[in-house]
Amino acid sequence: MVGGEDRLSALGDDLLRRILHFVPSKEAASTSVLSRRWGSLWRSSGAVNLAVRVDGVDDDHDYERNEDHIFSCQEAFVRAAEAALAAAEVPVTRLTLRVDAGHARGSFNAIGHFLLSTRGCWRTDADVVGRVLSHHAARRVEELRVALVEALDACLFSDQEVDRCQTICHLASLPSSEALRVLDLTKCDLDQLATVAFPRLVTLRLRLTSVHHPSLDTLLSAAPVLDAVHLEAVLFTGVDLDQAPQEHGHQFGDAEPDDNDDGTKTPAPPVVRLSFPTVTKLLLVRCGVYGTKRMTWAMEIDAPRVRSFVYKGQMRPFVLRSSAPGIDRADLHLHDDPYGDQRLEPGYDKERPRVLFWQFLHSFASARILKLTVDRNLKDIAAIGKARRAKLLCAFRNVERLELEGVHHPGSKTAPVAIANLLHCCPVLGDLTLKLSTVPHHSRKGETYGWQVLERKFSLDHDKSIRRFMRRSHISTEDTNGDCDDRYDDVPDIPGLSQHLFACLQCSLRRVSLQFRLDDSSSSSCLGVRLIKFFADNAPHLEEMRVDTGNRRLYEHLNFRVYQIAIRRCDPSSLFSFFLPI
Repeated sequence: MVGGEDRLSALGDDLLRRILHFVPSKEAASTSVLSRRWGSLWRSSGAVNLAVRVDGVDDDHDYERNEDHIFSCQEAFVRAAEAALAAAEVPVTRLTLRVDAGHARGSFNAIGHFLLSTRGCWRTDADVVGRVLSHHAARRVEELRVALVEALDACLFSDQEVDRCQTICHLASLPSSEALRVLDLTKCDLDQLATVAFPRLVTLRLRLTSVHHPSLDTLLSAAPVLDAVHLEAVLFTGVDLDQAPQEHGHQFGDAEPDDNDDGTKTPAPPVVRLSFPTVTKLLLVRCGVYGTKRMTWAMEIDAPRVRSFVYKGQMRPFVLRSSAPGIDRADLHLHDDPYGDQRLEPGYDKERPRVLFWQFLHSFASARILKLTVDRNLKDIAAIGKARRAKLLCAFRNVERLELEGVHHPGSKTAPVAIANLLHCCPVLGDLTLKLSTVPHHSRKGETYGWQVLERKFSLDHDKSIRRFMRRSHISTEDTNGDCDDRYDDVPDIPGLSQHLFACLQCSLRRVSLQFRLDDSSSSSCLGVRLIKFFADNAPHLEEMRVDTGNRRLYEHLNFRVYQIAIRRCDPSSLFSFFLPI
């Protein structure tokens, strides 16, 4: 309503139905009080979106009161769900069911009680999800989403792979597997539906659930047009953990990672093999294998048509078989070893992380866009020396855009070698982004570092920086009598990087983005500042450089003289833009 004018009602009926298609049913039904026209719109949107919150009673010892509370919520929800489905005037093609539980002490297992119990007992035949899905109005559903969400889910597996089952609901049936196009489940498993066919299924999303490995294979083969698969915090069960070493020794690159210093061989890890014959978009995030909490396991993916691949998990033996030569994007976030020094036992090969990293990348040699996030220190993945480079590196002949995010020690001379390795591997690179941090991934700030305090501090630093920076910008280079060049030359070269020639710098690199923080009193020794000089001196076709100094303290992070000469030394025939955060 603007000036008394109802612009929303001025929209066409089809557009309003599309909006109501995504609105929770309770709110959608409430629009019927607006006018006679609105009274029928929500009924013909083709969607029923059900949502309920079930919090237990805070008194843990009042079991009867807690049971009555959950049971009353269950009865009210089922009545409302059946009424919403019965009110539909057109076939329901989208059905969503979301059950949330909060932080209250009595909320422990509240969702399970809400879904599966009747007054005084626990009975699976009282399955609330089953009652909703079996309603006659849901028989033509094309998009089904069931999400069972508990308050701590967001932080349970923020930086580690799932190692225990989170399943609450076991689906025994679906409204109509023949009509389903989208299936999105959180804490619901499909093991009992392994023999069901999904002839129209295009998108499958599973989150925080367990899946029997053979059952998942059967399901994937029963979906002939499946295009997108998202597996997030999925625990694979039924994986054979006792496999003979010789059975898989040839499948994960060279034998060296399995050779110990004493000449013995480390037994080959158990392997999770998954086949996605029609999938073009594949996401695997923080998945785990039951029974392997302290055991390395390998993954073998057969996805001949994949074009977009996202992986977030531990650095492990990995093979992408039959990868499409035209794979467009690979987004890899490789976690550090969550057990730290406990894995550094006698016989543990310190070279293994480096070997695993580069073997992992070999599967994506044909990618066009490559995004790498490495929780380990960059020096741990650097291939130093001709022998190592010849053995580990491979050519990424199609990579046009590369993003590398990692940790480095301010005084390290090895971390830049990892950057050099990647530049060597990407001869046609045109767009490079480097996000460098000196803070280890698992570091935590104390409670005094609240965001409000930091925001105020950064704001003051920013204002101070801009004043100093603008004051320096008015100083003419001609008035410095060559001092400007001297300060530029004071910025040291980068060992392992500055002495080499790279094909991409000489021919194709057009855009560089740098993100870094200065943890040293001398800006000239900061790796970020040295990288600015390196690219300005060695990339003659560079057109754009973006610099993000993290906390916006520009006067400390970037010597204005270095910035000024970096621009001047670039090819004057190119259009060179230098961006700073403001």
